[in-house]
Amino acid sequence: MSKIKCNFVFIKEEYFKQNSQLEEMLDPYDIVKQIQRQYVFLKIQYKNNNILVPLRSELPFNKKIGDIGYPVPSKKKIHAGLDFRKILIVNNSSYIELSKYPKIPKSQQQIIEQNYPSIEKRVLQYINGYIRSALKKREKRDKKYKFSTLHNFHDALGIIKSLTEKKKSHQEIAISRDNA
Repeated sequence: MSKIKCNFVFIKEEYFKQNSQLEEMLDPYDIVKQIQRQYVFLKIQYKNNNILVPLRSELPFNKKIGDIGYPVPSKKKIHAGLDFRKILIVNNSSYIELSKYPKIPKSQQQIIEQNYPSIEKRVLQYINGYIRSALKKREKRDKKYKFSTLHNFHDALGIIKSLTEKKKSHQEIAISRDNA
């Protein structure tokens, strides 16, 4: 595994206990399953955020939704893949536990390592698409983002700040029209 770009990690129990209110989480209210799920920790540092993408044994496939993941099949789990809809942003490193030995087959590790630039690009495209949708207040209606965990990270993604600035700008324009 490339030591520079990504690691396989687990998220500690404390994170899930303190964030039980998060929407669209994988395995909601099942902390045992949540802490056993392996994530690929992509060292993208998107807007100073740590991006964690879960590896799922069954990646949903639906052409009508669009690009929501990256296939990472193995012999036993041919529909496995990285699910962009269930990305977590975990900036407190005390919640992240590096895996000494990845729980996935070498073949899957190699797929991720060999295709890292493409995976990184697609993750960023998904996040940017989500942000565009959220700025239009469509993220809960767009099929691609309807079940996204990114609903929980509007502040970290700068969406709240952008919406606040946009609202302030509209108010200033309205005031200047009233004064004219």
